[in-house]
Amino acid sequence: MDKSRAAITHIWPSALVLAIIAGLILFVWYPYPFLQFKANGKFSLSLVFIAGFIGPALTWLVTKQDKSKRALVFDLIVITIIQMAAIAWGTFALYQNRPYFMVFTIDRFEVLSIRDVDISTITQPEFLDKPTVGPIALYASMPVDHEGFQKLLKEVMFEGKPDLQFRPEFWSLYAEKQQLTLEASQALEELRLARPESVKAIDKLVNKNGGDITRLKFVPGIVQDAQFAAILDAGSGEVIDTLTIDAWLD
Repeated sequence: MDKSRAAITHIWPSALVLAIIAGLILFVWYPYPFLQFKANGKFSLSLVFIAGFIGPALTWLVTKQDKSKRALVFDLIVITIIQMAAIAWGTFALYQNRPYFMVFTIDRFEVLSIRDVDISTITQPEFLDKPTVGPIALYASMPVDHEGFQKLLKEVMFEGKPDLQFRPEFWSLYAEKQQLTLEASQALEELRLARPESVKAIDKLVNKNGGDITRLKFVPGIVQDAQFAAILDAGSGEVIDTLTIDAWLD
């Protein structure tokens, strides 16, 4: 078989697999504004796409006119197995690290993967009922009694236990607590005034959501090493949109 023909034959299924994975990443697992990766995520993403194109390159390399058909088939099977194993490993790592929980804590949303939380401590199955696209919205309540607050403080500061947002025993569904979030939110007009470089993006978001900026509020959000603003309905506290922006105001 001709080297170029063999490589082209291999590249089409590889490209199809990569296109499917890219679609899952962009539109299901890491939709805007959650397309952020730490070092391990970047490595997994690179592995997937490098493996996708290394396969056809190796096929081109091993294909020789004088090689027996049996030897060529064996080489191609080995290449395909290695390629698919690398793609599968990287894809699974990306799937495991996808945004799963978006937890409001005190004054912010923090987006966590399922690896960030000890899911064995989750006793309410609805906390794992993640939408197909994007994370499930939750609310972490600070203990209101002095004893409970001191116990949490001691566990976090001196016993190395996870902080509030990582602890399912403090969680509620966001829909049950969203009015409380409004107390920590700020008017979107304030963010617009504070970020003149983002006025166009904010105005576009406002027009998309009814055109009345006074009906919109926001709270900051953190995902991986990036920041975003969660946009709230000023009446209900429901999260209705997001915007990639530095939403921390002095």
